[in-house]
Amino acid sequence: MAQQTFTETDSWNTIQEMIAHAKQEMRNDSFYFLLWGWLVLIASLAHFALLQTSYEHPYAVWILMIVGAGRTIYRSATTHKKQRVRTYVDKFIVNLWIAVSVGIVISLLAAGFVTGWQVAYPYLILLYGIGTFLSGTIFKFKPLIFGGIISWCIALVAFFVSFPIQLLLLALTVLVAYLIPGYLIKK
Repeated sequence: MAQQTFTETDSWNTIQEMIAHAKQEMRNDSFYFLLWGWLVLIASLAHFALLQTSYEHPYAVWILMIVGAGRTIYRSATTHKKQRVRTYVDKFIVNLWIAVSVGIVISLLAAGFVTGWQVAYPYLILLYGIGTFLSGTIFKFKPLIFGGIISWCIALVAFFVSFPIQLLLLALTVLVAYLIPGYLIKK
């Protein structure tokens, strides 16, 4: 029985094929960056505007996130059924964003209810940066890497400004870390 050898070049080619496959999947999934980018941008700007008018419940606009969660779950479920091959990179990206999403929920709940919303949003921006930076690093896609780095800088600033300004910084974050890379991926 002849033994097959797997050379270093074969390994490298396999890894490159996996990354190319994952990039194609990422192009298909630019939908998520655009969906969440637009939802968070609209909600944060609307929240800011309602605060300026002294509306009694300006945070109510965040109910948009329920729409986003429902749409994300539906699209993920239907896409998962059609997908024949899931690479290690595909699985890593899914797990990365699950971890980031759980971190966002915990940050919002814990910081929001225990220490106050003043601390919650900077952590949220920080987590956005982690997700986009690592995604960009895996796919070697610079707009996501830069989006992540800019998110971290914005998160640092957000700890030192008022809550209304944090809402504007959140809008800026999703613009640079989600929407711009999302449209560039889609090309």
